[in-house]
Amino acid sequence: MQQPEFITNALNLLRAILNWMLILIPVAAGAAIAYHAFMKQMEEGDSSHSAQHTRAIKNILIAGAIGMSASVIATTVLGFFR
Repeated sequence: MQQPEFITNALNLLRAILNWMLILIPVAAGAAIAYHAFMKQMEEGDSSHSAQHTRAIKNILIAGAIGMSASVIATTVLGFFR
């Protein structure tokens, strides 16, 4: 049985979005980490600001890992519908 064209187009759109997410998440996370690392380096004398940037870097790493995992899982699930 043939899938309706709407379903096929929706699956193609989801695949395209997920492929872009697999590229954009690491790039955005890397840029954000670079920014916070630079700001942390610039404020070496103030330990409270340094701690804030360290927490931000940790949170970015966690969010990036969660985003990448979700994208990979969704891509794998959509792969079964081909």
